[in-house]
Amino acid sequence: MTLSIRLDERTALITGGGSGLGLAIAEVLHAQGAAVAILGRTEGKLKAAADQIGSDSDRVLTLTADVTDDAAVAEALTKADEWRGGLDILVNSAAPLLVNSALSEVDERVMTDAFDGKAAGYLRVSRAALPYLRESNNGRIINIAGMAAHVLVPGIGVAAAVNAAVVALTSYFAAEAAEHGVLVNGISPGMTLTQVWKDRHAAMAEQNNSTPDSVRDGMVERLGIRLGRWAQPEEIAAAALFLASDLSSYVTGQVLQIDGGLGKSVI
Repeated sequence: MTLSIRLDERTALITGGGSGLGLAIAEVLHAQGAAVAILGRTEGKLKAAADQIGSDSDRVLTLTADVTDDAAVAEALTKADEWRGGLDILVNSAAPLLVNSALSEVDERVMTDAFDGKAAGYLRVSRAALPYLRESNNGRIINIAGMAAHVLVPGIGVAAAVNAAVVALTSYFAAEAAEHGVLVNGISPGMTLTQVWKDRHAAMAEQNNSTPDSVRDGMVERLGIRLGRWAQPEEIAAAALFLASDLSSYVTGQVLQIDGGLGKSVI
Protein backbone atom coordinates (compact mmCIF):
# COMPACT_ATOMS: atom_id res chain seq x y z
CA MET A 1 0.00 0.00 0.00
CA THR A 2 1.56 3.26 -1.17
CA LEU A 3 0.45 6.43 0.62
CA SER A 4 1.10 9.95 -0.63
CA ILE A 5 0.69 13.49 0.65
CA ARG A 6 -0.13 14.66 -2.88
CA LEU A 7 -3.70 15.67 -3.79
CA ASP A 8 -3.51 15.61 -7.59
CA GLU A 9 -6.89 15.23 -9.33
CA ARG A 10 -8.78 16.00 -6.11
CA THR A 11 -11.14 18.89 -5.51
CA ALA A 12 -11.49 20.67 -2.18
CA LEU A 13 -14.07 23.17 -0.96
CA ILE A 14 -12.91 25.48 1.84
CA THR A 15 -15.47 27.65 3.62
CA GLY A 16 -14.05 30.87 5.00
CA GLY A 17 -11.38 30.47 2.33
CA GLY A 18 -11.00 34.18 1.66
CA SER A 19 -8.78 34.92 4.65
CA GLY A 20 -7.11 33.57 7.78
CA LEU A 21 -6.78 29.84 8.31
CA GLY A 22 -9.16 29.04 5.48
CA LEU A 23 -6.94 30.82 3.00
CA ALA A 24 -3.79 29.23 4.44
CA ILE A 25 -5.35 25.78 4.09
CA ALA A 26 -6.47 26.50 0.53
CA GLU A 27 -2.91 27.55 -0.37
CA VAL A 28 -1.36 24.39 1.08
CA LEU A 29 -3.88 22.02 -0.54
CA HIS A 30 -3.45 23.81 -3.88
CA ALA A 31 0.35 23.56 -3.62
CA GLN A 32 -0.04 19.78 -3.29
CA GLY A 33 -2.07 19.51 -6.48
CA ALA A 34 -5.68 19.97 -5.38
CA ALA A 35 -8.17 22.16 -7.17
CA VAL A 36 -9.61 24.46 -4.52
CA ALA A 37 -12.98 26.18 -4.36
CA ILE A 38 -12.99 28.92 -1.74
CA LEU A 39 -16.32 30.00 -0.30
CA GLY A 40 -17.09 33.21 1.54
CA ARG A 41 -19.51 36.11 1.81
CA THR A 42 -17.39 38.84 0.20
CA GLU A 43 -16.63 38.57 -3.50
CA GLY A 44 -13.77 41.08 -3.45
CA LYS A 45 -11.98 39.25 -0.64
CA LEU A 46 -12.39 35.94 -2.46
CA LYS A 47 -10.95 37.36 -5.68
CA ALA A 48 -7.91 38.69 -3.81
CA ALA A 49 -7.48 35.32 -2.09
CA ALA A 50 -7.69 33.50 -5.43
CA ASP A 51 -4.90 35.69 -6.80
CA GLN A 52 -2.81 34.90 -3.71
CA ILE A 53 -3.36 31.16 -4.02
CA GLY A 54 -1.91 31.10 -7.51
CA SER A 55 -2.18 32.07 -11.14
CA ASP A 56 -3.33 28.56 -12.08
CA SER A 57 -6.88 29.81 -12.51
CA ASP A 58 -8.33 26.51 -13.72
CA ARG A 59 -7.61 25.06 -10.25
CA VAL A 60 -9.13 27.92 -8.23
CA LEU A 61 -12.84 28.71 -7.99
CA THR A 62 -14.56 31.41 -5.92
CA LEU A 63 -18.03 30.87 -4.51
CA THR A 64 -19.97 33.64 -2.80
CA ALA A 65 -22.38 32.28 -0.19
CA ASP A 66 -23.39 32.63 3.45
CA VAL A 67 -23.21 29.36 5.40
CA THR A 68 -26.33 30.36 7.34
CA ASP A 69 -28.39 30.21 4.14
CA ASP A 70 -29.49 26.67 3.18
CA ALA A 71 -30.32 27.56 -0.41
CA ALA A 72 -27.03 29.40 -0.96
CA VAL A 73 -25.08 26.49 0.52
CA ALA A 74 -26.86 23.97 -1.72
CA GLU A 75 -26.20 26.09 -4.81
CA ALA A 76 -22.52 26.49 -3.91
CA LEU A 77 -22.09 22.73 -3.42
CA THR A 78 -23.69 22.05 -6.78
CA LYS A 79 -21.30 24.50 -8.46
CA ALA A 80 -18.28 23.01 -6.70
CA ASP A 81 -19.28 19.50 -7.78
CA GLU A 82 -19.99 20.48 -11.39
CA TRP A 83 -16.78 22.53 -11.66
CA ARG A 84 -14.48 19.52 -11.98
CA GLY A 85 -16.90 16.63 -11.91
CA GLY A 86 -16.78 15.74 -8.25
CA LEU A 87 -15.86 16.78 -4.73
CA ASP A 88 -13.32 15.02 -2.51
CA ILE A 89 -12.53 17.31 0.42
CA LEU A 90 -14.55 19.74 2.52
CA VAL A 91 -12.85 22.06 4.99
CA ASN A 92 -15.21 23.93 7.31
CA SER A 93 -13.36 27.06 8.40
CA ALA A 94 -15.96 29.85 8.20
CA ALA A 95 -16.66 31.47 11.56
CA PRO A 96 -18.13 34.73 12.88
CA LEU A 97 -15.90 37.15 14.77
CA LEU A 98 -16.82 37.28 18.44
CA VAL A 99 -16.18 39.97 21.01
CA ASN A 100 -14.94 39.06 24.48
CA SER A 101 -17.65 38.86 27.09
CA ALA A 102 -18.39 37.00 30.30
CA LEU A 103 -21.12 34.41 29.76
CA SER A 104 -23.09 35.91 32.63
CA GLU A 105 -23.29 39.20 30.72
CA VAL A 106 -23.66 38.07 27.12
CA ASP A 107 -26.88 38.60 25.20
CA GLU A 108 -28.38 35.23 24.27
CA ARG A 109 -28.74 36.46 20.69
CA VAL A 110 -24.94 36.59 20.44
CA MET A 111 -24.84 32.93 21.43
CA THR A 112 -27.54 31.81 18.99
CA ASP A 113 -25.99 33.80 16.13
CA ALA A 114 -22.59 32.28 16.88
CA PHE A 115 -24.04 28.77 16.83
CA ASP A 116 -25.82 29.45 13.56
CA GLY A 117 -22.71 30.92 11.95
CA LYS A 118 -20.32 28.16 12.99
CA ALA A 119 -21.67 24.92 14.50
CA ALA A 120 -24.93 24.91 12.53
CA GLY A 121 -23.07 26.33 9.53
CA TYR A 122 -20.64 23.42 9.59
CA LEU A 123 -23.53 20.98 9.83
CA ARG A 124 -25.37 22.74 7.01
CA VAL A 125 -22.39 22.54 4.65
CA SER A 126 -21.36 19.01 5.68
CA ARG A 127 -24.89 17.69 5.20
CA ALA A 128 -25.08 19.26 1.74
CA ALA A 129 -21.61 17.98 0.79
CA LEU A 130 -22.04 14.37 1.94
CA PRO A 131 -23.88 13.11 -1.18
CA TYR A 132 -20.98 14.35 -3.31
CA LEU A 133 -18.21 13.20 -0.97
CA ARG A 134 -19.51 9.65 -0.75
CA GLU A 135 -19.09 9.36 -4.53
CA SER A 136 -15.36 9.98 -4.03
CA ASN A 137 -12.87 7.31 -3.06
CA ASN A 138 -11.14 9.92 -0.91
CA GLY A 139 -13.99 11.71 0.86
CA ARG A 140 -12.84 13.96 3.68
CA ILE A 141 -14.45 16.51 5.99
CA ILE A 142 -12.17 18.65 8.17
CA ASN A 143 -13.67 20.96 10.79
CA ILE A 144 -11.82 23.81 12.48
CA ALA A 145 -12.73 23.90 16.18
CA GLY A 146 -10.87 26.51 18.23
CA MET A 147 -8.84 25.52 21.30
CA ALA A 148 -11.41 27.29 23.50
CA ALA A 149 -13.30 23.98 23.26
CA HIS A 150 -10.57 22.37 25.36
CA VAL A 151 -9.03 25.03 27.61
CA LEU A 152 -10.41 27.84 29.74
CA VAL A 153 -9.57 31.31 28.41
CA PRO A 154 -11.24 34.24 30.22
CA GLY A 155 -13.92 36.12 28.30
CA ILE A 156 -14.51 33.71 25.41
CA GLY A 157 -17.20 31.44 26.80
CA VAL A 158 -19.36 31.89 23.72
CA ALA A 159 -16.54 30.75 21.44
CA ALA A 160 -15.83 27.86 23.83
CA ALA A 161 -19.42 26.63 23.72
CA VAL A 162 -19.64 26.92 19.93
CA ASN A 163 -16.33 25.16 19.35
CA ALA A 164 -17.22 22.41 21.84
CA ALA A 165 -20.33 21.85 19.71
CA VAL A 166 -18.10 21.51 16.64
CA VAL A 167 -16.03 18.86 18.46
CA ALA A 168 -19.20 16.87 19.20
CA LEU A 169 -20.46 17.42 15.65
CA THR A 170 -17.19 16.01 14.29
CA SER A 171 -17.50 12.83 16.37
CA TYR A 172 -21.11 12.14 15.48
CA PHE A 173 -20.81 13.03 11.80
CA ALA A 174 -17.73 10.78 11.57
CA ALA A 175 -19.74 7.86 12.92
CA GLU A 176 -22.55 8.46 10.43
CA ALA A 177 -20.30 9.10 7.42
CA ALA A 178 -18.07 6.08 8.00
CA GLU A 179 -20.46 3.71 6.20
CA HIS A 180 -20.03 5.88 3.10
CA GLY A 181 -16.23 5.79 3.33
CA VAL A 182 -16.02 9.49 4.24
CA LEU A 183 -13.53 10.41 6.95
CA VAL A 184 -14.48 13.27 9.29
CA ASN A 185 -11.89 14.89 11.54
CA GLY A 186 -11.16 18.22 13.15
CA ILE A 187 -8.31 20.55 14.02
CA SER A 188 -8.16 22.70 17.13
CA PRO A 189 -5.61 25.43 16.41
CA GLY A 190 -3.84 27.19 19.22
CA MET A 191 -2.97 30.89 19.11
CA THR A 192 -2.31 31.49 15.42
CA LEU A 193 -0.88 34.63 13.85
CA THR A 194 -3.59 35.40 11.32
CA GLN A 195 -4.16 38.94 10.04
CA VAL A 196 -7.06 39.41 12.45
CA TRP A 197 -4.76 38.76 15.39
CA LYS A 198 -2.00 40.93 13.94
CA ASP A 199 -4.46 43.81 13.74
CA ARG A 200 -5.62 43.20 17.31
CA HIS A 201 -2.04 43.10 18.58
CA ALA A 202 -1.26 46.37 16.83
CA ALA A 203 -4.31 48.04 18.40
CA MET A 204 -3.47 46.68 21.85
CA ALA A 205 0.13 47.82 21.51
CA GLU A 206 -0.98 51.32 20.58
CA GLN A 207 -3.23 51.50 23.64
CA ASN A 208 -0.46 50.27 25.94
CA ASN A 209 2.39 52.25 24.35
CA SER A 210 4.03 48.92 23.59
CA THR A 211 4.82 46.81 20.51
CA PRO A 212 2.87 43.99 18.85
CA ASP A 213 5.70 41.57 19.65
CA SER A 214 5.50 42.51 23.33
CA VAL A 215 1.74 41.97 23.31
CA ARG A 216 2.19 38.52 21.75
CA ASP A 217 4.97 37.57 24.17
CA GLY A 218 2.80 38.59 27.11
CA MET A 219 -0.05 36.41 25.89
CA VAL A 220 2.32 33.47 25.40
CA GLU A 221 3.43 33.80 29.01
CA ARG A 222 -0.06 34.25 30.46
CA LEU A 223 -1.55 31.36 28.50
CA GLY A 224 1.36 29.03 29.15
CA ILE A 225 2.11 28.11 25.54
CA ARG A 226 4.85 25.50 25.95
CA LEU A 227 6.66 26.21 22.67
CA GLY A 228 6.91 29.88 23.62
CA ARG A 229 5.44 31.39 20.46
CA TRP A 230 2.36 31.78 18.29
CA ALA A 231 1.70 29.41 15.39
CA GLN A 232 2.05 30.49 11.80
CA PRO A 233 -1.10 29.78 9.71
CA GLU A 234 0.80 27.35 7.47
CA GLU A 235 1.65 25.21 10.51
CA ILE A 236 -2.06 24.67 11.12
CA ALA A 237 -2.65 24.16 7.41
CA ALA A 238 -0.08 21.35 7.42
CA ALA A 239 -2.36 19.37 9.75
CA ALA A 240 -5.26 19.92 7.34
CA LEU A 241 -3.08 18.61 4.51
CA PHE A 242 -2.36 15.45 6.50
CA LEU A 243 -6.07 14.89 7.16
CA ALA A 244 -6.95 15.57 3.51
CA SER A 245 -4.34 13.16 2.15
CA ASP A 246 -3.93 9.39 1.94
CA LEU A 247 -1.71 9.54 5.03
CA SER A 248 -4.85 9.81 7.18
CA SER A 249 -6.66 6.90 5.54
CA TYR A 250 -7.35 5.18 8.90
CA VAL A 251 -8.16 8.30 10.93
CA THR A 252 -11.72 9.43 11.61
CA GLY A 253 -13.63 11.07 14.44
CA GLN A 254 -10.50 12.73 15.80
CA VAL A 255 -9.75 16.36 16.66
CA LEU A 256 -6.04 17.21 16.49
CA GLN A 257 -4.89 19.87 18.95
CA ILE A 258 -2.22 21.87 17.10
CA ASP A 259 -1.53 24.31 19.89
CA GLY A 260 2.16 24.47 20.76
CA GLY A 261 1.41 22.82 24.11
CA LEU A 262 -1.29 25.29 25.20
CA GLY A 263 -3.58 22.42 26.17
CA LYS A 264 -0.83 21.00 28.40
CA SER A 265 -0.27 24.17 30.39
CA VAL A 266 -0.40 24.01 34.16
CA ILE A 267 -3.10 26.07 35.87
